[in-house]
Amino acid sequence: MGDKSTKKGKTNNNWLRRNAIKAVIILVAIAVLAAIMKMPAKKREAPATEAPPVNVTVMTVTAEPQLADTFDLPAVVEPNRIVTVSAEVSGRVERIPPEEGNKVSAGDLLIKLNTDLILPEFESAKAQAERDQIEFDRMTNLTKGNAATQRDLDNATFQLAISKARLEGIRARLERTSIFAPTTGVLNDLLIEEGEFVDTGNPVAQVVDTDTVKVVVEIPERDIAFFAIGEKAEIFVDTKGQARSLVGTITFISELADPKTRTTRTEITLGNKERLLRSGQIVHVRLTRRILKDAVLIPLLAVIPMEDSKAVYVVNSSLAKRREVELGIIRGYHVQVTHGLEPGDKLIIAGHRFVAPGQKVNIVP
Repeated sequence: MGDKSTKKGKTNNNWLRRNAIKAVIILVAIAVLAAIMKMPAKKREAPATEAPPVNVTVMTVTAEPQLADTFDLPAVVEPNRIVTVSAEVSGRVERIPPEEGNKVSAGDLLIKLNTDLILPEFESAKAQAERDQIEFDRMTNLTKGNAATQRDLDNATFQLAISKARLEGIRARLERTSIFAPTTGVLNDLLIEEGEFVDTGNPVAQVVDTDTVKVVVEIPERDIAFFAIGEKAEIFVDTKGQARSLVGTITFISELADPKTRTTRTEITLGNKERLLRSGQIVHVRLTRRILKDAVLIPLLAVIPMEDSKAVYVVNSSLAKRREVELGIIRGYHVQVTHGLEPGDKLIIAGHRFVAPGQKVNIVP
């Protein structure tokens, strides 16, 4: 009995020892595995490769000695003057020598009124003035010989002055039965017909002067300060499918701006003997704000918009260098650079969107 108990105890002790050793081995293995997992993985270093050069096209930056800062605006042609001719006396229209559309010169007869009612008055006033002149001469001689008093001479002088004034008034009315063109131009409109009776002040004709025309342009408020009377402007007109360029002079700048459009009426006057311009025609005016000295112009496509600036790329020792630039006026497909480029710089104008600062480039035509 005692021997059995002893054997059983030994067996239990051996089982405990074996299981304890296994447990220790398992714990050690777990700890080693955890330590290995916590160790940083060894980085693989890839062999460095150099980016290949980018093919680019460049231009040498130059400066223009003088650059006109111009802009174009639409404009409307107006006649130099439009004169509405009115009758200064009443009468029946007896004759109209010219026809509508005819060219007339200043002083040409436009309309002749009937004189039947005025001519008898003129003849009567003329006869009275002649009689009073004779009486005045007689009284002058009598006064010199003391045969008449000074009072008699004064009365004769007064009567002669009245008759002469009446005669001149009727003569003026008679003369005004002939209505003449007040200016050279085109008889644009006849407002009466032969045989029609007109009263004093009635409009009878319209003469339009288009030998000289005004090109009216509305200049924005931000630009009007650049211009003054006497400066030149270029006008572009399309005549019979052909573009023509004409030069005019600024002759009027309004003191008041349009409150709705904030533009100022400006008139450019030029000769129109060839009749290239017609009233109401739409033309384009090129105005010059100023002349810029040593202006640098580059293609617009060479400029790269940045978040809060503009940049370009230049080539320096086969490497691309980025330059921030400040821009000025735009001229077609080019833009002025006011800061950031100098004459002689090699500006990348093609391929610049595929380069980075410091990248090697290969210049190609």
